[in-house]
Amino acid sequence: MWADLARHTNRLVPDASVAAVADALDYLCLAQLYLSDNPLLTRPLAPADIKPRPAGHWGVCPPVNRMLAALGPLQAAVPDGYELHVLHGAGHAGPSALAHAYLTGRLGNAHPGLSQSEAGLGELVSGFPRADIGGEITPMIPGHLHTGGQLGPALAIGQGTVLDAPHRLSVVLIGDGECETGTTAASWLATRALHGTGDHGTVLPVVLLNGLRMGGPSVLSMLSRSELTAYFTGLGHRPVYSDGLDIAQLRQALAEALDAAQPLGIPGPSSVLVVTLDKGHGAPAPLAGTPAVHKTPLRDPAGVPAEFDALAVWLTSYQPDQLLTSSGRPRPHLLPALPLSRTKPDRIAASRGCVAASAQVAVHAAGRPFAKVVSEILRTRAERGAFRVFSPDELASNRLDLTDEYGRPAPWAVEVLSEELCHAWAQGYTETGRHALVATYEAFAPITLSLIQQQLKHRAVRRHAGLAPLPSLVYLLTSLGWHNTLTHQNPSLTTALLAGGDPTLHVLTPADPARTAAALAFALRKLDRCTIVVADKHSTVHHPLETLDEELRHGIAVWPH
Repeated sequence: MWADLARHTNRLVPDASVAAVADALDYLCLAQLYLSDNPLLTRPLAPADIKPRPAGHWGVCPPVNRMLAALGPLQAAVPDGYELHVLHGAGHAGPSALAHAYLTGRLGNAHPGLSQSEAGLGELVSGFPRADIGGEITPMIPGHLHTGGQLGPALAIGQGTVLDAPHRLSVVLIGDGECETGTTAASWLATRALHGTGDHGTVLPVVLLNGLRMGGPSVLSMLSRSELTAYFTGLGHRPVYSDGLDIAQLRQALAEALDAAQPLGIPGPSSVLVVTLDKGHGAPAPLAGTPAVHKTPLRDPAGVPAEFDALAVWLTSYQPDQLLTSSGRPRPHLLPALPLSRTKPDRIAASRGCVAASAQVAVHAAGRPFAKVVSEILRTRAERGAFRVFSPDELASNRLDLTDEYGRPAPWAVEVLSEELCHAWAQGYTETGRHALVATYEAFAPITLSLIQQQLKHRAVRRHAGLAPLPSLVYLLTSLGWHNTLTHQNPSLTTALLAGGDPTLHVLTPADPARTAAALAFALRKLDRCTIVVADKHSTVHHPLETLDEELRHGIAVWPH
């Protein structure tokens, strides 16, 4: 479906419109970095128009802008019942996300002071980097997914977003430096662990092979084209290449990549689009291709005449008056390539009566062993749908039997020997409105500490922006540190998370299997929390339950017995 839609829009929307959108995005990024006034160059540039201390990232913007422009007609044509998400890896493309949200009108809908108007355009440009929205990608920029500042998990998070969502396409923009991380490297192969786990949507990875990390050449850029093809082929992906310069060829490559893209979990090769546009494309010649393009290539154009002249030529080369009207709106020839604002999805309904329902779970579980009651809780929740369990090869070790009568693993329970992937899949799943649980050892959970902390910060920003709450992140940790051998004595995850003071964090240490069952049932019904349930899988001691309501409400109670 997606490839047919891409080919259809390639015929329907002129390449010139897409190229104009790419130019407009480039110009708005550059203007945000450098200009404090005169956003459309309606008069000759003057040193007073330039920010005294330019700040932000230019390098990643040109390749991101070309991808956003190429995807625009496709986004505009998505039929009802289908979804197309763009997920950014590194957050440095903040100027691109802001510029794109401005051109589509979404930014003005969310932040009226940044609407498409002369005043709104002036505020967009002069106000960057913004204290209220941020200079990098945040949840306050509508239309762009970026789930925290961690470098590496974007591809896995994108995979999580399409699980059990055959109607969804997630296009994941991955920097070539990000491809050097272990999490990204594992994500390519890990799709094999999803074979036979349900009916899923499609992920199209787009590697922005721009040649540079922040400080020098990326490892991926050191491979020849044949080596690069062999690398991706060995990972189970068919690479489709574009230099990003010719918009018509880029759109054709996008359609070709979508044609070869397989829904997640389908055996056989899928595709990856590799865009080789140079980092910081368009920067002045002496700086192009150097690490200087990562941020602001011209450091002091207001004070250095040669830099001022270079910036003036650079800005005017885009002919901004041909892209935007004097009232700050995109000119008509851009409109066919711009997706319109869409209605926000319905809010997720909060569960009612969580304490009472969870207390009933405990009563039913009283006196029964951990293995029976916890497995039963997870099975019961899975029967209600939109639920997944992820574990780093430790379900059996954690006494969780989630197999069918023939010993086959339940399709909604996925194991892969990477704590980072388990978290990222759960993160993508919950960020798209479904419930998930990560089950692992307490001793190994600190591996995901940074990922959890970044997700908590991301969720905090969502709340600040007034966005709808999402299902909670829930961890079940077993193998208490003081019960096991030296290698399994690391309860530091809870210590580090509690030190952050996030009010949505709940650490529960249920004293027996019935309380563990109740705690999990409670956590899986709540929204917008991070709940860490630390439980003893070996426990055979059972305690009276008369204080259970208080324990669930407040996390602590005085036991009269």
